[in-house]
Amino acid sequence: MRCLNNSNTAAFSAKKADIASPEYAASVATPVMEAIERMPEAYRALVNEFGYVDVYRAWRADWQPSQIRRAAEKNGGLFVL
Repeated sequence: MRCLNNSNTAAFSAKKADIASPEYAASVATPVMEAIERMPEAYRALVNEFGYVDVYRAWRADWQPSQIRRAAEKNGGLFVL
């Protein structure tokens, strides 16, 4: 069986994204920024503190900003969903 995950190969290093490329902008940067802009202001402020992915997932799961903040406080200032 062929291994589909190169991270199991000792000499593997992930390809670094060229953040200046139009492909990166179209497939990553623009969709993420548009998703953040659609979030209510209270959640956008949390994105600045705790990052996009987990705050976005918490918002979609109907967590309140106060719940996110409390969870981060309990976890030493890091919010992970």
